[in-house]
Amino acid sequence: MRTSVLAALFTLGASAAALADASVAGNWHANLDSGVSIDMEVAPNGAWSSRTLQENQVVREMRGTYRQQHAGNDAGTLVFVPKHYTSKIGKVRTETDRYVLAEGGRVLKLTSGGDTMVFEKQDQR
Repeated sequence: MRTSVLAALFTLGASAAALADASVAGNWHANLDSGVSIDMEVAPNGAWSSRTLQENQVVREMRGTYRQQHAGNDAGTLVFVPKHYTSKIGKVRTETDRYVLAEGGRVLKLTSGGDTMVFEKQDQR
């Protein structure tokens, strides 16, 4: 019985590791057009959260999970799946982004639908 429990835990851990890793983990900040900014926290365990501000007012908060697929050391695809959210603007839905890490992992570029958001890594809070 103990062996099967340990095997199940190992399987869950291994599958979670395949979904995300530390390469995109951290606290990120992006300044967008029209006074919009996004603060995003990405954990190496596949958890993620974000807060969108417009003119210094919170207009959206989300948290959920993400899946990561590599296309080289510093690029790939991220799929953000919101689980909990509040939003005053737009619809909240799963988002698939192509990502590129630049400047030694200090810059994260997310591209979806032809639009690219540039995030800068922030010091730990």
